[in-house]
Amino acid sequence: MSKILQILSTFLLIFLQIRSLHAAPLKTLSIDFTREITENGKKERIEGTLHYDVEKLRVVIHVKKPIKQIMVAKENKLEIYYPDQKQAFRFISEGPVPLPLVETIIQSTQAEYGLTALGYTLNKHDIVDEILYTYWKPPGKTKEKLGTVILGIQNERLISAEVKNPKEIIVARTLYQEHKKIGIAYIPMQVTASSYGEKSEVIRLEKILFSKPQANSEKPNPILKFKIPQSVKIKEIKW
Repeated sequence: MSKILQILSTFLLIFLQIRSLHAAPLKTLSIDFTREITENGKKERIEGTLHYDVEKLRVVIHVKKPIKQIMVAKENKLEIYYPDQKQAFRFISEGPVPLPLVETIIQSTQAEYGLTALGYTLNKHDIVDEILYTYWKPPGKTKEKLGTVILGIQNERLISAEVKNPKEIIVARTLYQEHKKIGIAYIPMQVTASSYGEKSEVIRLEKILFSKPQANSEKPNPILKFKIPQSVKIKEIKW
């Protein structure tokens, strides 16, 4: 699987969680996370807090361990700042940038789990064992890199997502569990994502646990307005 496809598949993780939040009168959300990644026999653990401004569709991820970093995502830009090293990067994509922790939280706040905002169109749907499966085609300009996305929904809760490549082979599968009701929306507190190789073997396993959700805080959250200091030179990368 290409690096870009791997990134997009991973980003689809968190972006898929936020969609259900749009159904509720949600304005802001802060939620702690622990993200564990197993790949090539190595395990990496990341801890931090995700902050989301629903109205502005602005996401700020504050990573606290193992290394401090602040990621800001909006539209087609992703900025990453390392405060200790005073280094910054700006990634610019052709379309909106979905994020790993964000897809599980962001797509939950948008119609059709945010797929229409990414240019996907509904192709068909099935109901199997009381689970609604919807099949989504990628936008034309990405069909050479991306394939169908299949969402599984049960009792108004997103419980699964599959990402296929252009050859319609599954390259990523995500399970959403332990849903917690926030307003009238259900947010999965546990997310497990698997990425597959050419022989359908698991080449990357990602587990995310969310905790301590805080919605619509009365006090302004300053980190939602975070900007990289002007004194720091930003390296810009297009992909």
